[in-house]
Amino acid sequence: MAEYERELIRERTNAGLQSARARGRLGGRPKGYTAETISKLLLLRSLYKDVSKRPKDIYKPLGLTRATFYRYAKILENHSDEEIKKMGIKK
Repeated sequence: MAEYERELIRERTNAGLQSARARGRLGGRPKGYTAETISKLLLLRSLYKDVSKRPKDIYKPLGLTRATFYRYAKILENHSDEEIKKMGIKK
């Protein structure tokens, strides 16, 4: 009996996923950064190069947390501006 119920749940789930895909919905985590995030990254690059500013003076006005600031800094170190622009969410 349990196997039958499990099979019904599986069928309904798959039908729902197919229906959502037919409507253009994907699901899962977005495969890139939003336009707002990319603009913050590009702005952060110019501010990050200024050695006279402390990290706190940079991330507070941008509305970022310290952890996000350092995560973005790591992205900036490993990628050029052109590569960052290509990281946007593709629809």
